[in-house]
Amino acid sequence: MSSEEAWVEKMTLEEIKAAAEKNMKPEVWDWVNGATETGLTFERNRWALERVCLKLRLLHGLQTANTRLNILGHEVETPIIVAPFANMVRVHPEAERAIALGAAKSGAMMFLGAVSTYSAEQVGEAASIPLVWMGEPFKDRARLVRLMHEAEKAGCCAVGICADDFMGIKIKDRLLPLQNSPLSKEEIGEIRKETSLPFVLKGIMTKEDAVEAADAGVDAIVVSNHGGRVLDCGQASIEVLPEIVRAVGGKIEVLIDGGFRRGTDVLKALALGARGVLVGRPICWGLAAAGAEGVAHILQMMTGELERAMLLTNVPDVTNVSGQAAVVSVGFDIDSRVK
Repeated sequence: MSSEEAWVEKMTLEEIKAAAEKNMKPEVWDWVNGATETGLTFERNRWALERVCLKLRLLHGLQTANTRLNILGHEVETPIIVAPFANMVRVHPEAERAIALGAAKSGAMMFLGAVSTYSAEQVGEAASIPLVWMGEPFKDRARLVRLMHEAEKAGCCAVGICADDFMGIKIKDRLLPLQNSPLSKEEIGEIRKETSLPFVLKGIMTKEDAVEAADAGVDAIVVSNHGGRVLDCGQASIEVLPEIVRAVGGKIEVLIDGGFRRGTDVLKALALGARGVLVGRPICWGLAAAGAEGVAHILQMMTGELERAMLLTNVPDVTNVSGQAAVVSVGFDIDSRVK
């Protein structure tokens, strides 16, 4: 083990975050951690997660908990997934290549955004991992399809679109405009036909959109409010997750992001029906603090916390948490799932 690996492995999440802030330029730190306008959606993600409680179950004799599962047709060691983030070269010179190396060390899946420092082919060359390419709803739909085909040729295991990227990212009152436009259900269906790979639609926050996405032929959705970076005063992702899971009825895989910081947060989402959880800002902190080793440490630390929480709630297998976990909800209206 290198001295850098040993140093990183001793760091807590807060220590990694502090090191990341020290290593980033102030404007980059604000861009990574900022949210739109008043920041209420961003804050609500954490508020809602903190109001879902886990019920301690001890008298079961369970000694191991399995975190390995299949997501989008690929076996991974953890349900914790690297979320797509743009222009990571501002955070670390090796950018998405370093993230891929960290994900590979942790056995995790990685989502790669269209606005990436490195191409899907270059990221794939850096590390052999299940890589999901996520495009944006470019006004030039032919460009979107072309890039999707390039990702397919590069060996990505799935492709998709961040559907909520059509208005641009707004950090506080500063808008980053994009050359994008909203997609209709019919357009999603046509774009989906352009690939034989599994197709993912990110940015779903209502059961109505979830059902339309399933009808359009997508294989998976990500319940996401873009980390509070597009619409202010919105609901938390975890709040709408149960009704979305019920609405699609197992027809498609349901993933989620939005405020996840700990393995216990991940267990809450899995217990409420998600198959996997995308993590964004903590990955950026790990990258800024220590490159690939920092990313690996974040993923391994959260997976270790997840496994510990599973043992303390009598959940032997991550593939069926919703049928096993003891979860009590408070603070907002979701089904009580005490087992």
